[in-house]
Order: sequence, then C-alpha cells, then structure tokens
Amino acid sequence: MPKYFLAVIFLCLDVSTVQADQVHQVGVRILHDSDVGINAWSPTIDYLSASIPGHLFVMVPYTHLTEQLTEAKQGKFDFILTNPSIYVELNRLNGAHALVTLVNKRQDTAQARFGSVIFTRADRDDIIRLRDLRGKHLEAVSPLSFGGWRVAWREMLRAHFDPYTELGKLSFSAGSHTAVVKDVREGKVDAGVVRTDMLERMASAGDIQLTEFRILHNIHTPGFPFFHSTPLYPEWPFAVMPETSHALAAQVKAALLRIKMTDPAARAGQYVGWTEALDYTPVDELHQALGIGPYQRKPSRTLPVPIYPFAFGLAGLVLVLLFLKARRQKSLK
Repeated sequence: MPKYFLAVIFLCLDVSTVQADQVHQVGVRILHDSDVGINAWSPTIDYLSASIPGHLFVMVPYTHLTEQLTEAKQGKFDFILTNPSIYVELNRLNGAHALVTLVNKRQDTAQARFGSVIFTRADRDDIIRLRDLRGKHLEAVSPLSFGGWRVAWREMLRAHFDPYTELGKLSFSAGSHTAVVKDVREGKVDAGVVRTDMLERMASAGDIQLTEFRILHNIHTPGFPFFHSTPLYPEWPFAVMPETSHALAAQVKAALLRIKMTDPAARAGQYVGWTEALDYTPVDELHQALGIGPYQRKPSRTLPVPIYPFAFGLAGLVLVLLFLKARRQKSLK
C-alpha cells in the first residue's frame, strides 16, 4: 500500500490545531494506475477537511481490493470508498454503513448504477451467446472486482453457464480494465469482462473502435446509454465504519451531498456528485447466489455421499484381506 502519499497530504494542510483523535483515515479504492487514482480522489478527501473544521481526513489509497478489504476488517479506517461488493461484505461482517452513493459523470450523463460488459472481437463468429464461451479463454479484471467480474459471473450462471467449470481458461488482469480490453482486441484471449462505460470511455479517448467488438447478451435499459450484459447495480458507496461517531458521519454525509458538478472535487473525480445511499440489497443477493463474501460456502467436513459406498467397500476389502492373511498364517503353523 502506498502509504508515503499520506505525508504529502499532511504537508499540504495545517494540522497544528488538529488533535490525534480528529485525524480520520479514509480507505479509498483507486484505479490500477495509482497516480491517476490519487489525483482523482485526493480533492474529495481534501474537501472534507476543508468543510468540517477541526477534522483532518487522510486518504489511504489501495490498488488491490484484497488488501483494502483485509485492513478494513482490522479497523484501520474511519471511512471507506470502495466497490459495492466489498462494501456489502463489510456491512454484513463488520457493520459498515453506506452514507451516500456516487453519481458518476459518463459522457455528459449522470449515472448512479452500473454493471458488467461481456464482449469478444467482432470477427469471432464462433462466439455469439454466453454458452459459446464453453472451452474458451475469458479474462476479467480481478476475482474481487464487482463490475469487472462478479456481476458477469452471476449473469453467466443465470444463463446456465458456469465459468469456473465450463471455460477452457479463466484469467484476471490484476485490476486493470483497459488491459482486458486490449487483450481481447489483440486476440490474446477469446473474450473479456469489464465494467460498463469502459468500452465507451476508451473509444472516446481514441484507444479503440467500438466496431471492433461484439457485446454478448446485450441488454437495453432506458436511461442507461452504455453497453451492458447484466442488470445494473448501485454505484460505489462512501461508507462509515462502525467505530466512527454518528455526529461525524452526519457531517461527512452532509458535506458530500453539497458537492456540485462544477466543484474541483467532482471535476477531478469525473463525477456529478453524491446522492442518498441507494439500496444495496441486490448486491447482497448477488453474494448469496454466488456463495461469496459473508455467504462463503465452507467445505463439508464429512465425506460426500457418493464416496460413502467406495469408502465402506474399501474398508470391507481390507478386513477380508486381513482375515485371509490370518487364516494363512494359522494354517502354516
């Protein structure tokens, strides 16, 4: 974790009047490119320090969701900004509570929901439906990525296709959405999964052409202009951890809700603002369906039923062999 960035934040703020218990760490999930992520979210965290007198908010950035989740469970933060999947796990197991939901700015539209895109190259005539991925190589963002894997995984199961047993190979890009898109375009993998609006963003930047790709299981949702292969879920929450005071949490919520699209924090983060926390129950239900997070399925301590006949048969064979050995030894005396 790049903790050295914290020193930069402290140097930029007057901390002489801030007590130790008034310094609040905010665990922030950032993009695979750490510099881009820090530049995007630092103004929002600095805004909180400027808006709530006597309190200093410090960003602790994470490029790896596993590390962020582990340290959040250890009580390292007062607040956390992360994907919906990590939040739901912390909500269920640690009592984290969403204060607000991010409203993203994407191609001049305001979006508080997102999902997954499952795609292949446009010239892959052998991959038209989700089930055509059987035996193929699929790349996703990371096992903990919400839009970059888990939402798509759930949709594949709905289509009666289990990627963990029916794919030829499943690999992950160590957290980079753009790497997945490039690997699909270059033919390094057969298909990919990224969060919604990623293809459009890369096309807008001139990195790709949308006509290079075919969207699998393409869905049309009114008011949502981006390719998506799945239902939509609430955007990232800004959440408070259970040990943080309710009074401070209320101040943080109010401050975030005051951010306007024209404010430096919103411009840097490429978002419109924040809205009252949306209902994250659909994310919780996704966790239940996949048996992950707080619903992690534990392996049985007993032998599976199909093994019982074999186990008993083997035990019986051993007893017979021991009996015959004993009789043979007795006859030799």
